[in-house]
Amino acid sequence: MKLPEKAKEAFSIFEAAKFMATKDENNVPNIAMIATLSPWGEDELIFGTFLMWQTEKNLRNGSPVTASVMTSKFDSYQVKGEFLGFETQGEKFDTLSNLDLFRYSAIGLLRSVGTIAVKEVKPLNLSLFSVAREWMSTKLGGKRPNDFPEGKKANPIVVKNTSVLMGAKYLTVIRDNKLEHFPVLGMRPVGDYLAIRADLPLEIGEYVAVSSFNLGLKAYQFKGTYQGVKKNRGFNLGYIKIDKILSQTPPLVSKEVPSDNFI
Repeated sequence: MKLPEKAKEAFSIFEAAKFMATKDENNVPNIAMIATLSPWGEDELIFGTFLMWQTEKNLRNGSPVTASVMTSKFDSYQVKGEFLGFETQGEKFDTLSNLDLFRYSAIGLLRSVGTIAVKEVKPLNLSLFSVAREWMSTKLGGKRPNDFPEGKKANPIVVKNTSVLMGAKYLTVIRDNKLEHFPVLGMRPVGDYLAIRADLPLEIGEYVAVSSFNLGLKAYQFKGTYQGVKKNRGFNLGYIKIDKILSQTPPLVSKEVPSDNFI
C-alpha cells in the first residue's frame, strides 16, 4: 500500500514522536519509541536497530508490527505493516548511518536497518482541544480506585517524568493478532494504576503496554491490565493496573524499575 503524502511527511520529521509495537511469543505487547522510523519510497518504512532489544527480538520471532507517528501539530498516523527483515549494508543502511544520532553518538553505532512494508494506514484523530481536555480530566479526576486489585506502584521519579504534558504517550493492545495504537497524551500514574481517557475501545481484562517519553528524554514502558472506567470529581477515566515498569532510557533500557528505586 502506498503511504499517503501527509503520513509520509510526518514520518520524515526526525523530531516527531514515533512508536513501534510488537508482541512476544507469549502474546505480551511491547511498545517503544523508535526515533529513526522513516519513509522509504512510497510503500515502506525503515528504522535503525538502536536501543530496541525486545522489539528486535520480537520481530525476528515473527511478530506483527504497527508503527505510529505524532508531530508537534498533533498530526498522527498509524501504520500496520509486514516486517521484511534486517540488513547491515546497502543504501538504507548508509542513509540511517549518516543521521547525527549515530554519527555523534557516545552510546553506540547503528547495527542494522529493518524494513516494514506498509499494509494499512489510518489517521489517529488528535487536536489541541482534545489533548487539553484529556490532560485536565486525568489531572483533576485521576485517583486510584479503592475497589480495584493491587498493582505495582510507580515511584515518585517515574510519576514526575510521566505526568508532564510535553512529550508523547501511546498505548498498544493486541486485536486479531495485530497491534492497535492509541494516543494517551493525558495518561498519568496514580499509585499502582495508570489513569487514561475513558473513550478508548478497551475491554476489561485486556493486557496493554504504554510507552511514555518526555522532552527531558526520560522514557518508560508500563505493562498492565485494563480494569475499566471509574468516575471521580465528575470525570470518567479508564484505569490500567500496573504490572511492570521498564526503563526505556540509556543505560537502563529494558530494565525493570523497582517501586522503591528512583530511576
